[in-house]
Amino acid sequence: MVTSVEPRRPGRPVRLDAAGVATPERLLASAAAACVEHGFEGVTLGDVARRAGVSTPAVYNHYRSKAELLVAAGRWALDRLPPGDPDRRTPAAVVRSFLGDGFADSRRLMVELHLAGQRHPDVAALLADWHADHARVWAARAGPGLTTATVTVFFAFLLGLCQIEGLSDMSARADQVEQRALDMVAVLFPEEGLR
Repeated sequence: MVTSVEPRRPGRPVRLDAAGVATPERLLASAAAACVEHGFEGVTLGDVARRAGVSTPAVYNHYRSKAELLVAAGRWALDRLPPGDPDRRTPAAVVRSFLGDGFADSRRLMVELHLAGQRHPDVAALLADWHADHARVWAARAGPGLTTATVTVFFAFLLGLCQIEGLSDMSARADQVEQRALDMVAVLFPEEGLR
């Protein structure tokens, strides 16, 4: 699996801020926050750089483009939840994380990136690579019984969960929504159970 926090120029020392956070991670967190606040089209590399405490040209030491940075920020956000080894996450744990309050900004980021992927071919290509990476992880973990169709439906289901805030006026309780989502996961992955 490709990691999200990789400096593009090996051999250079990683710069840390006063809190000990490396520049690549600050850039990813700043890009995610900017995309959530302004939307994909509204993000500027200057805004991301200011938030990260670096110069705008310094962004290019790590990422070739805004699209590459924002998709990497999406990967970074997703790789952080749920806790533990990303290659051992159960479908149920992923769904619980997607529905968690702490993932609200990441849900918005996922929506922004996937909508941008419909308008920008470079974003679409980066998202396709990301999806393929995660599909390979799921396939390797689950063995031959897991079909591409199942993974595709699961990914589409997760993207749908990213829209949950837009349905807030339907007054369903969060615990009921989570249980129904887990019921759907059990249909897709009967061999996994609801761990």
